[in-house]
Amino acid sequence: MSNTAVTTEMIHDRLYHMAKSVIAVLEKHNIPYSLAYGTLLGAVRHQGFIPWDDDFDLWLFNDTYDEAIEFLRTELPDDMFLEDEKSEPNYFHGWAHVKDLRSKVTYDRFPQDSKYKHHGLQIDLFRCTLLKESDIWKFFDAENRKYIERRRRAGLFSDEEYNARLERLRQDEKEHSSFAGDPDKNVYAFVDERKYLDEAGVFPLVRYKFMDSEFLGFNDADRFLTAFYGDYMKLPPLEERVRLQHHSTVEFL
Repeated sequence: MSNTAVTTEMIHDRLYHMAKSVIAVLEKHNIPYSLAYGTLLGAVRHQGFIPWDDDFDLWLFNDTYDEAIEFLRTELPDDMFLEDEKSEPNYFHGWAHVKDLRSKVTYDRFPQDSKYKHHGLQIDLFRCTLLKESDIWKFFDAENRKYIERRRRAGLFSDEEYNARLERLRQDEKEHSSFAGDPDKNVYAFVDERKYLDEAGVFPLVRYKFMDSEFLGFNDADRFLTAFYGDYMKLPPLEERVRLQHHSTVEFL
């Protein structure tokens, strides 16, 4: 194990290498994808990583998601691992990860993630689902219930927390029962954030500069980033930047 102090630049270099490998597989098979969340924000605001970011986010679209995962499962380089319910017995996330096998991280903010077998730097492969707006909250509430049950089966909820989560879910379902979205409007749902964006804001995908590469992203990044981050071109205060990091420590092996 290396004793060299790991810098943010080293983390970014490794994640960039991973991202290029993942995206090469997707593009080889004509699988659509988009930069997601802070990674899309980094591309727009910094033409690369947000300076304090420590992971990499992609969206895959629901109609080709499973196909993409199987290509990645068999075609990733040997120093990466496709982590999902097929490869991790205690998997509870609703999307897959690509894990780095040449690093080890700790998770003070997300201790449940330490229950997985592999603890390397990761790329999140979020699932982006096309729905009618009128169905959006039924979908979100159903997915939330599945997540609670997966966490329960993995032994990551106490009885008290499990019951509290179910009660909050029942209240959410009651609150959303009167939602009347447009049954003719197509939207893309982001389950992990319980938000959505109309179809016109997503396709056609366009390329964004990211370090020395160009990666695909939503055609109207401004609409998405404004909805999620507000004035996204304004940097957050210094004290908030560490709070936004996913990992507590990172080692290279």
